[in-house]
Amino acid sequence: MQDDSGEPTTAGRILDAAYARMLEHGLRRLTVDDVARQAGLSRITVYRRFARRSDLIQGVMLRELHRFLRAFEQAVGPLPTMADRVTEGFAVTLRLVRGHPLLSRLLATEPDMILPHLTLEAGAYLAVARTYLAEHLDTPDAEAVAEMFIRIALSFVLTPDSAIPLDSDDEARAYARRHLVPLLPSEGIN
Repeated sequence: MQDDSGEPTTAGRILDAAYARMLEHGLRRLTVDDVARQAGLSRITVYRRFARRSDLIQGVMLRELHRFLRAFEQAVGPLPTMADRVTEGFAVTLRLVRGHPLLSRLLATEPDMILPHLTLEAGAYLAVARTYLAEHLDTPDAEAVAEMFIRIALSFVLTPDSAIPLDSDDEARAYARRHLVPLLPSEGIN
């Protein structure tokens, strides 16, 4: 979130500060006062844009999701077929999400605080990701297929221990080719 001069907007400054505080101190110790101080803004300015602490957390997570989707698009957009994009998209998703600094930190140190945002309260994130992916799938049931792909990837991120080898991009690609690509209708594979 930048203005025309390339400087962060007020909301961008708030989200930058919240991200930094969350990365350094986690969710438990996240306060609007600390975010305001780090952003160089008043508490009331933060509250005007994010009425509740949960809105601030959701704002950070949605911004990170949009950043992920831009990186995802760069990785899979140039690929020639839907099968190639699904295969690479699964590998990219696991690599980027598992390697995300904030998510990795919160899952390791405060799983009880972050898991509700990624499960029971994940509707807003799922909707954004589902809409994005459905727009890129050439299939009549695009939203349902998109949601299934997202839920499968999220499951492997949240529960990495598995009998299915997915520790490398090559292993993730092999899994996607074998199990995800066949979910596309045959006319959507090319």
